[in-house]
Amino acid sequence: RTLNINRLQVTISAMDQDSYRFEDAIARRAEACSLTVSEAGLNGLATHARQVLRGNERYHLTTITDPEEFVERHFGEAFEGATLISPDADGVMFDLGSGNGFPGLPFHVVRPKLDPVLAEVSTRKAAFLSASCLAAGFSRVQVLQRQIQRPTDIPEGMQPNYLLIRAMGGWDKILPRFARELGPDDRILLWAGDELEKVSTRKIWQRFRILHRHPLPGLDRGWIWVLGNAETT
Repeated sequence: RTLNINRLQVTISAMDQDSYRFEDAIARRAEACSLTVSEAGLNGLATHARQVLRGNERYHLTTITDPEEFVERHFGEAFEGATLISPDADGVMFDLGSGNGFPGLPFHVVRPKLDPVLAEVSTRKAAFLSASCLAAGFSRVQVLQRQIQRPTDIPEGMQPNYLLIRAMGGWDKILPRFARELGPDDRILLWAGDELEKVSTRKIWQRFRILHRHPLPGLDRGWIWVLGNAETT
């Protein structure tokens, strides 16, 4: 009789994910950022986390499958970013290249006055996000299946006041196209390493003003960069 060790490991991992108390872990990580998440918000975020891990093999949503690391990297990094935005912030929050729904969905829960849009070019991932948001009870979230490379790609009425970019390739070329569309109080939040310091020396990047650099816990060179329009901030 042959024992398939790889399949056994996958099965055990799936059991660990199903039994893990995402609700408690998410609440603790939010509290570490002095953020409070409602019970409905915790349930919704935990539901989404489980959906991501269950659908990961099919949709390739994340390389992080350990539940504790999942909470720290996906939820923790999103909550760290939310602390950089006023609790009273309103307008449209655009998660560009959302993929698995992070950081957009945690942002939506802790900054509920923002109207959330998750933009994802992949038809399969956009369909996953729509189904997961429905299951999680996130009825206000709009999922936009579209490639966004310039402001004219965004439908009328969805122009972002807050643009979130995390784990999206090509941001160094795409973001400067949005700089002059930003109002005085509009912001771009970019999760990136210190490569931004080199990128920001390019002439086209002079359209931005770097307003803040927030370190990510547990990463030596991981930051959240807050950018504004250089002409208005």
